[in-house]
Amino acid sequence: MSEEEKIEQQSMEDKPKPHENVDEIISQKQPIEVKEPQTKNMEVHHHGHVHEKKKWKEYVFQFFMLFLAVFCGFLAEYQLEHVIEQQRAKVYASNLFEELKKDTISINNTIKKIKLNAAKLDSFCFFSAQKESAKIPNSILYYYAFATTTISFYTSDNTTIEQLKNSGNLRIMGNNLSQKISFYQKLLHDLDNEYQLTRPEFAKMEELYFKIFDGNTSQLLNKAITQQLKDSVFKLNIPLVNDDPKLMKEFTGWMKFEVSIYMDQIKEHLLPIKNTAIDLLILLKKEYHLE
Repeated sequence: MSEEEKIEQQSMEDKPKPHENVDEIISQKQPIEVKEPQTKNMEVHHHGHVHEKKKWKEYVFQFFMLFLAVFCGFLAEYQLEHVIEQQRAKVYASNLFEELKKDTISINNTIKKIKLNAAKLDSFCFFSAQKESAKIPNSILYYYAFATTTISFYTSDNTTIEQLKNSGNLRIMGNNLSQKISFYQKLLHDLDNEYQLTRPEFAKMEELYFKIFDGNTSQLLNKAITQQLKDSVFKLNIPLVNDDPKLMKEFTGWMKFEVSIYMDQIKEHLLPIKNTAIDLLILLKKEYHLE
C-alpha cells in the first residue's frame, strides 16, 4: 500500500461512524491542558525605596543648580547695574562740580554788587539828610539814588541738580552727597521765595525813584562819572522831577529798608548757599577725584 493510501485510510478511521455518538467521541478525547504563562504567577520585587531616594537626590541637585544659575544671573545683573550707575554718577559728579565752581564765582560777584549798591544807598540816605543844611547838589543825589535801579539777583546754574532730581538718580550719588545736594537745592528754593517776596517792594522803590529823578538824566550822569568826570559832575545842580521834601523823605525811608533787605539776603541766603557749594565741591573732589 502506498503512503498516500495509508494517510487516506487513517483519515477515514478518524471520522466518526454514523452510529457513534459525537459526545462519546469528545469524551474519549484527552483534555488539553492550557498552561498559563509563568510570568503571571511570578513575584515582582520593586526596589521602591532605593529608586525614590535616588530620585529625591536628583530633584535636590536640579533645584540647587537652577537656584545657583538664577542667583549667579542676578549677581551678574546687579554688578552690571552697579557699574553702570557708577559711570553715570561719575558723569553727574563731573558736571555738578563744574556748575558749582561757576556758582561760587557768581555768588561772590553778586555779593560784591549788592554790597556796592548798599553802600551807595547808605550814602544817598546820608546826603539826602544833609541836602538843605550842607547844600548838597542834586547831581550827588542822582548818582547815589541810581543804585535803586541796579538790583542784583543771584541765579544758580543748577542744571545737573534738576536732572538728578527729575530722573530719580539722586540716590546713586551716595547718602552724604545726596543729602548735601538736597540741602543746597533747598537753599536755592528759599532764596527764590525771598526774591518773590521782595520784588513788589523793589518795584515800589523804583516807582518812587522815577517820581523824583529823571531816568534819562540819571543814565547820562552815571556814564559821565564812569569816564572819570566825577568831581566836575558832582558840582552840577541838576533839577529834580519833584523836589517835594515829604516825597524825598518817603523815598529815603525805603532806601534804608532796601539796604536792610540786601544785608539780610547776604547773611541769610547767599553766604549759606556759597558755603554749601564749597562743601559740595570738597565732597565731590574727594569722592570722584575731580580737579
